Amino acid sequence: MRRIAHPSPLAQAVILVAVLAAVASCATSTPTGNPAPAPSTGSSEPTQPAAPAQATPSSSPPAPAGGTSCATGAWRSAPLNVTREVATPPIPLVAAVRTATHPECGYDRIVLTITGPVPSYHIRHATQVIADPSGKPINLPGRSYLLITLRPAQAHTDSGTATITRRVQALDYPMVTGYALEGDFEGVINLALGLHGTASFRAGELPGRLYVDVKN
Repeated sequence: MRRIAHPSPLAQAVILVAVLAAVASCATSTPTGNPAPAPSTGSSEPTQPAAPAQATPSSSPPAPAGGTSCATGAWRSAPLNVTREVATPPIPLVAAVRTATHPECGYDRIVLTITGPVPSYHIRHATQVIADPSGKPINLPGRSYLLITLRPAQAHTDSGTATITRRVQALDYPMVTGYALEGDFEGVINLALGLHGTASFRAGELPGRLYVDVKN
């Protein structure tokens, strides 16, 4: 039988040292892949607050005390004549007259509520008020007057019921002293405003309304 030779003790020690060195090298080697990300702490970079929105300038006139919006427009002293074609019938009906004073805006206002299209109108200063068609003077308070003429228009229903009283309506406004229906005859309305003195005016239209401002 063949005899197997065993390594000497010195050779065994050399082999053991080599094995231990190989194991240590594997344990301390650096992995070739990308390193794992660091764990998150739950915090993030602070976000800058958004800049406040800039206000857009308004083209509307400033609102005076009480929330009323003051109208704008050129004042005039010369007569104003607005002409337009209105198909009839029906004739535009002046259904109501409303008045208000706006001292914070510097004017008094009269508003005619109109059923149907706004007809032609003429506004002028006058020194007296004469009833139409009787020709009798109307005792309307004031030292000067503003006459508003509308055509075609009427201040009564088709059944003859008046929509504007013929009695003088006194007002205690800075400029307007009152108003009176001067005439409602053959499709023409004349409305007179009493004034403390000659004053500038302006007129404007809104849906279903005609307004006249008198400067204080």
